[in-house]
Amino acid sequence: MNKRILLLGLATLCGCTLGPDYKRPDTVSDAQIKAALNIADDCVTVDRQWHKSFGDSKLNDLIDLALSDNPDVNAAIEKLKQARIALEIQGVQYYPTFDLSGGYTKLKPSKNVFGAAKESYYQAGLDASWELDLWGAGRRLTENAQAAANAAAASLDDVRLTLKAEIINNYISLRQAQEQLRLLNRTLKLQNKIARLSADKAKSGLISQTDLVRARYAVDSIKAQIPSVKTAISLYKNNLTLLTGKLPEQLNSLLNDTAQNIIRDGFIYNPSALAQIPADALRTRPDVRAAEQALVAQNALIGNAIANLFPTVSFSGFFGFQADHLNRLARKSSDMFSLAPGIKMPLFHWGALFKQVDLEKSATKEAASAYQKAVLNAASEVKNAIVSVSEQIVQTETNTRALDKMRNISALTLAQYDSGLIPLDSTLSVMQDVLKAKTAVIQSKGAFYQAVVGFYKSIGY
Repeated sequence: MNKRILLLGLATLCGCTLGPDYKRPDTVSDAQIKAALNIADDCVTVDRQWHKSFGDSKLNDLIDLALSDNPDVNAAIEKLKQARIALEIQGVQYYPTFDLSGGYTKLKPSKNVFGAAKESYYQAGLDASWELDLWGAGRRLTENAQAAANAAAASLDDVRLTLKAEIINNYISLRQAQEQLRLLNRTLKLQNKIARLSADKAKSGLISQTDLVRARYAVDSIKAQIPSVKTAISLYKNNLTLLTGKLPEQLNSLLNDTAQNIIRDGFIYNPSALAQIPADALRTRPDVRAAEQALVAQNALIGNAIANLFPTVSFSGFFGFQADHLNRLARKSSDMFSLAPGIKMPLFHWGALFKQVDLEKSATKEAASAYQKAVLNAASEVKNAIVSVSEQIVQTETNTRALDKMRNISALTLAQYDSGLIPLDSTLSVMQDVLKAKTAVIQSKGAFYQAVVGFYKSIGY
C-alpha cells in the first residue's frame, strides 16, 4: 500500500509544471488593428501565389528558381532542421538513459594504509540513470525548444517572403529600364529624323545654322542618357542572377528584353483588395510570429528557473557481472547490481537562484515589448502600403491621361513643322515634353507594381 502511495505521489509530482503558462499579451487587440487599418468585415482568403496575377511566366520561373536555389533560403532551411533536431534532443533529456559498460580494475594499495585489500576484477553490464522531472524544468525547456523551432520556421518564411519581394522588385526595375531604353531608342530615331530634316532646311536657307545645332544637340542629349540606362539593366540582371543562386549571364534567356514586358502590358488591380485582408494577417506575418515565439521561449525559462529552487530526485544503478577472472565473468554467480537513489536540495546559493527567476521575468517583459513593437511596426507598414498603392493608382492614371494629350500634340507639331508652320524650338520642346510624359508613365507603372508588392509583403504574403 505504501509503495502504491509513493508511486502515485511521484506520478503526481512528475505532472507538476511550475511557472506561468504562456498567454498572448493583449496590449494591441485584433479589434484595434482592424479599426486602424479599416479592414472590411467581408475579408477574403489571400492567394499566396498572388504574383501570378501579373501574368508574366518568366517572373514566375525566376521566383521558383530563387526559392529552390537561393543560398539564404537553403541556410534558413538548415537552421530549421537544426532547431527541430535540438527539440528532439531536449525532449528526451529527462528520460532514463542506459549505457553498456565494461572494464578492468587493478589496484595495488599502499602498505601504509591499514586494512587495504588488493582489488583486481573485471566488470561488464548496464549503467542506468534517471533524473525525475518533478517540477517541470524539463518540460519548460522542451517548451522553449519548441518555440525556438517555431521561430526558425517563421524565419524561413521571412527569408522566402523577403526574397520573393526582392525578385519581383528587381524584375520590375529591369523591365522598367528595358522599356526606358526602348523609349530612348525610339525617341533617338525621331530626333535623328528631325535633325536630317533640319539639315535639309538649313541647306535651303529655311532655318539658321543655330537651329541646326539645336537639332543635333537634341540627338546628343538623348544619346547621353542611354549608357546609364544600360548600366541599370546590367545591374538588375546581376541582382536577379545572384538572388536565384546563379552566376552572371546564366539567366539571359529569362532576363533579356522581349516583346512581353510587364511595364508595357500593364496590370489591372482591384483596390478593394486593400480592405479585404485577413484580420489576423498581422499576427501571422513571419517577423511577428518569430517575435511571439521568442516571447514563448523566454516565458518558459521562468518555469525552469523556478523549478531549480526545488529539490531534484535521481536514480542511478548498475546491472551486470563482476569477477576476478575474465573466464568467470559470465557465470550466474558473478551477477551483481547496485541502486543509488539520490535527492539534492538547494540550500544556500547567495540568492543566485532567486535572482535567476527575476532575470527571466525581466527578460520576458522585454520580449513582450519586442513583440508589441513587431505588431505595431507591421500595422504601420500595412497602412503605408495601402496608402502607397492607392496613390500610385491615381498617379499612374493621371500620367497616362497626360501622355495621351501629349501624343496628340506631338503628332500635330511634327506635321506643322514639316509644313514649315512652326519653328524648330517649338518642335524640340514638344518632343522633350513627350519624352518626359512617356518616362513618367513608365516610372509610375513600375512604382505601382512595386507598391502592390509592398502591400502583399506587408501582410506577410
